[in-house]
Parts: sequence; structure tokens; C-alpha cells
Amino acid sequence: MFGQSRRHQPPRGFTLLELLVVVVIIGIVLAVVAVNATPNPRSQLVDDAQKLARLIELAQEEAQLTSRPVAWEGDAQGWRFYESTPNGWRLLTRDVLAPGHWRQGMDNVQIVAGAAAVPGAPQRLVFGREAIGLPWRVALTSQGSRVDVVSDGGPRVLTEMQTQ
Repeated sequence: MFGQSRRHQPPRGFTLLELLVVVVIIGIVLAVVAVNATPNPRSQLVDDAQKLARLIELAQEEAQLTSRPVAWEGDAQGWRFYESTPNGWRLLTRDVLAPGHWRQGMDNVQIVAGAAAVPGAPQRLVFGREAIGLPWRVALTSQGSRVDVVSDGGPRVLTEMQTQ
């Protein structure tokens, strides 16, 4: 009994220094996540422009597949697609080409090239049955930034960031 030596057991748990290191690492990770999670108005504008480009490509395909012209209208609140019928233009409300809203409000949405101007009527881009049409450009402006959605008349629609 007296001759037995007590085994020295290592302390259990974490040291204060180890806990502080973990807290600092968690703080850094949360800061990075918070910065990336905050929406950037410029990136939202680019996202809206890219979404519009894809939707217009789909509208062009729809016009070719159905042999009916499809038109696009946009304003500061959102966009709408119309299809031509014997009774005039009818708003598309189904599927992807249904009316939609921008992720953030736009200051200005303007067709700067390629629109047929009709006095008193909203600006419209009209896509016909042909695969090749006229070149056009739509300018989306929000909070001092501008992104153009452009086409050279072919089926491909691109976005271009403009400097102001």
C-alpha cells in the first residue's frame, strides 16, 4: 500500500489557450460568411441581366418553335413576354416566360437599340420566326451601375458591364 506509486494522470479537458484559438477561428469563419452573405447590388444587377439574357434566348426559341412572334417588355419593376395571336398580343403566363420581377428595383430599363418605336406604346423587343434578326441592346441601370443585355441578331444573347 505504501510502496505503490501513484500514477500521474494527465489533466482532462482543453486549456484556455486552445479554447481561445477555437473561438478566434469561429469568429473569422462567421465574418467571412457574413460578408459573402450580404447581397451586393452590383452582383444582383449582373445576375438579373444574365437571367434576362437566358429568358430572351428561350423567347427566341419559343417564337421559332411555335412560328409566332414573341415580344419582351421591361420596366423598373420587372418584365413580361407576349405572344402574337390573331387577336393581338397575349401576355404569356405559363412556365418560364411568365411575368417576373427584378431581384432589386431598377432605376431604368431601356431598349437603346433595336426596338420598334410606336408613339404612346411601351418599348418592346419582338422576336420573329427567323433564327437571325436585327441587333438590339437593352440597358439595365440600378444604383449607379449599368449592365447591357445585347444581341447581334443571332440566337446568342450576352451581357456587358458598362462603366459610368
